[in-house]
Amino acid sequence: HLTGDIHAVTAANNLLAAQMDARIFHELTQKDGPLFDRLVPKVKGVRKFSPIQLRRLKRLGITKTDPDTLTEGEKSKFARLNIDTSKIMWNRVVDLNDRYLRKITVGQSPTEKGFTRETAFDISVASEIMAILALGNDIEDIKERLANMVVALDKSGKPVTADDLGMTGALLVLLRDAFEPTLMQSLEGTPVLVHTGP
Repeated sequence: HLTGDIHAVTAANNLLAAQMDARIFHELTQKDGPLFDRLVPKVKGVRKFSPIQLRRLKRLGITKTDPDTLTEGEKSKFARLNIDTSKIMWNRVVDLNDRYLRKITVGQSPTEKGFTRETAFDISVASEIMAILALGNDIEDIKERLANMVVALDKSGKPVTADDLGMTGALLVLLRDAFEPTLMQSLEGTPVLVHTGP
């Protein structure tokens, strides 16, 4: 796990994929009210938007900052990403070229209530997260690029991003130790800086 930070990229990529599938499941199985309550729960009797949720509201054109002032329509618009499962472009990754994972079906467990879909695994170094890690200028640039990754389209054809899923901070935490290059040496003892995957 020393060179390339491939394990960090794999973990971040697959966390985003898992979160997207969980969000699709919850939107399919819950009404607007309970879904909104899960996304913006009351803590000690107070309901408050997080900074990432405020960014989503701004993208939606909603200027309110108090969750209790949103109309039912605004709550629904905020809570539902309405991901079109035929327009998902974010696959899970594995650091292995396993041909039998090129097309799979997920959601076959009875707990998923019949919500299956076809997807695939890509090789880890092909993840967009690897490209962002390799090409980002600094942590703020990487954060912005991660936030703007398009993972799917919604049912009206609009992009759904990692930030819409509320994942930017979690991705940064997983990648934090991968930002800096690794100092290694060649077989001849020459110092080498190794950063990100091939």
